[in-house]
Amino acid sequence: MSRKGGKEFLYLIWKDPVSKRNYVVGRLSKNDKFEFSYGHEVDEAIKKGFKLLIPFDDINKVYKSDTLFSAFSSRLPDSKRNDMDKILQKYNLDEYDEYKLLKRSGGRLPIDSLEFVDPTIKG
Repeated sequence: MSRKGGKEFLYLIWKDPVSKRNYVVGRLSKNDKFEFSYGHEVDEAIKKGFKLLIPFDDINKVYKSDTLFSAFSSRLPDSKRNDMDKILQKYNLDEYDEYKLLKRSGGRLPIDSLEFVDPTIKG
């Protein structure tokens, strides 16, 4: 888990569908609160076609929440799924934790080119 200033964080990566290049477009951190801000490559990604996320329309703002933002939690399987034990096992988790599941799964959806990555894991 990456820590910057004592906070765990994940990068939000956008893959340009044309060039297949990955851009760091955001950063999600967790400490006492969840915080999301746009990343250092967002301007370049916008030029390539990246659209700001609907709930996060201010590129300069740091968004804060006591719970994981719904724009990100919606990328995860519902905790009440019948096969949740198998999902947790797949990602080597003992219990349902949205942030850890997002970190391990990447929160990928078939409808977009976004993925969360732990910057401390080389791959």
